[in-house]
Amino acid sequence: NIDICKTTYENTEVFLICNKTLFEREGIYLDKSGKPFEDEILRYYIFSKAALEISKESDIIHCHDWHTSFAVILAKIKNLKNIIFTIHNIAYQGIVNREKLDFLQDEEKSIIFKTGEYYDKVNLMKSAIILADIVSTVSPNYCYEIQNFPQFGMGLENILKQNSHKLLGILNGIDYDLWDPSKDKHIYHNYSIQNVEEGKKINKQKILSELNLKYTDVLFGIVARLDHQKGFDILSQAVESLEIGSFNLIVLGTGNPDIQNSILNLSKKYPDFVSVNIMFDESMARKIYASSDFFIIPSRFEPCGLSQMISYKYGTIPIATKTGGLKDSIIDIFSNPNEGTGILIDHADPFLLSQAMKKAIDLTKQNNINQLREKIMNLDFSWLQSAQKYIELYKKVLYSLA
Repeated sequence: NIDICKTTYENTEVFLICNKTLFEREGIYLDKSGKPFEDEILRYYIFSKAALEISKESDIIHCHDWHTSFAVILAKIKNLKNIIFTIHNIAYQGIVNREKLDFLQDEEKSIIFKTGEYYDKVNLMKSAIILADIVSTVSPNYCYEIQNFPQFGMGLENILKQNSHKLLGILNGIDYDLWDPSKDKHIYHNYSIQNVEEGKKINKQKILSELNLKYTDVLFGIVARLDHQKGFDILSQAVESLEIGSFNLIVLGTGNPDIQNSILNLSKKYPDFVSVNIMFDESMARKIYASSDFFIIPSRFEPCGLSQMISYKYGTIPIATKTGGLKDSIIDIFSNPNEGTGILIDHADPFLLSQAMKKAIDLTKQNNINQLREKIMNLDFSWLQSAQKYIELYKKVLYSLA
């Protein structure tokens, strides 16, 4: 039995699909061991079917990631229109063996096997891409990358290219009510654009003291999943090539054990200047954003990325790879001094990252670093900007597909 529960959150009606057997578990996607639940396909099918039942009278049905592919498929079977499918990360595609879909009805199987055929398996995301009226991603550049480069499209680049007429990218935003250094209760000292220099200095002094690090003029911060996609396998080599003692580095995150260990070795080798914290702690994450001069994001691919947007709001200059949403939201200050908002490197490479960090250290010696902080704090990456683009998309869908 499926129960439909309704609540209101910030003036918006929210429907919840409830079933103890399927959904009351310790993890959302993965079990305690980090593996997908054995019955995950059934769970997403039931969720999608129930959600579609609630929303069948809606003007638009907007589905997110492969887990809702069944909603796209079932909507098409019911001849519902105005179906939007958003890809947040194409690395997760919902590729399953055919026998996992034995519970489906014959008509459902037929359409899924036809549209989702993928090397003798079924790719649920592929099926949703083909059947949806519009396919969106979370940044314009990621939309381009996944169509044109196999390393980004991950096996779906040709299907995406064939459907390019209905693809677009809309950059995500952040909620400035949640991310605001003038109101953030977690940081040591609140500050705004008016006193960013003083505010960041106080926060830096406090966090370095708390972590027993010696004070330097430059603090690099990292809050991330420490894995290959995020590019942190190159960090140790990049840091080792710099003059130790000319900067501090604080890392917060968990991830690949080998990458974690390589980064942990930095803190063991340079305990006065490097602090590595293998955990996630929201309060500490916010303190790192507030106290850092630069924020390191060396991703190999990044559909959108929110760290750079949060960094901006806290007056922290991002150092990032020129990929996905990072490329859409960061302008390199060395290529374009007037419009620049951060430091971009071409791809995840230890030499390129170390060069960027050297440039950052030199940048802090210049008088105009504070002007740059003020400029990036003034940037608008709020959800209001993104929401307006979604409204335009919804209008386009309603009027052009009617």
